Amino acid sequence: AHDCQLTPDFFTLIGHTGVALMIFESGMHFDFEKARVVGPKACAVAVFGTILPFVTGALLTVIYGRPFMPDGVSVGTALAPTSVGIALRLLGEANVLQEDFGQAIITAAFVDDILSLILFNVIFSLRGDFAFVPVVLLPIIAIIFMALAMVLAVKFWPKFINETIMPRIPNKEGAKVSPQDEALFLIMMIVLLAYATLTHFLGTHLW
Repeated sequence: AHDCQLTPDFFTLIGHTGVALMIFESGMHFDFEKARVVGPKACAVAVFGTILPFVTGALLTVIYGRPFMPDGVSVGTALAPTSVGIALRLLGEANVLQEDFGQAIITAAFVDDILSLILFNVIFSLRGDFAFVPVVLLPIIAIIFMALAMVLAVKFWPKFINETIMPRIPNKEGAKVSPQDEALFLIMMIVLLAYATLTHFLGTHLW
């Protein structure tokens, strides 16, 4: 895995693209209005959903005779994430995605994955000797960037797209996919690539 990260091949590119698009699709079904209602409880579930697998995996690894660092921490970190894609698919097939409990599950899964990504980043940063910039500074900057991106997603992008960009796009009658939908998809892909490029320079593709 480390060699693939240093010299990525075609399959590594496909894997990274697939993960990015899966999270991208999940975000399209995220309801911020309902997230405000279920947010506190969902965040509490996400915290427990991250800590308990991490602690359990690390303890089981130690019980089986492996060292806590790095084996136990690595196993615990690997068990911490939640599959947003699977949760999204199951809730969508059951037609309960827009229900309060459905949005609570999706919100908890998102927060769980964010916490897990922080753990992953810390684990990767601890390789070799301790260095302040990759271990401490870059994760802090990445967390600030994620918080800023979430604020922009709620406060800036909807208003900018609906009031500035969409009125300038001509309507096309009879089109299977409207020009507004095409423009919206293009904007989302551009923002995704821009965020991915910025976070790449923060030292990890996981952000």
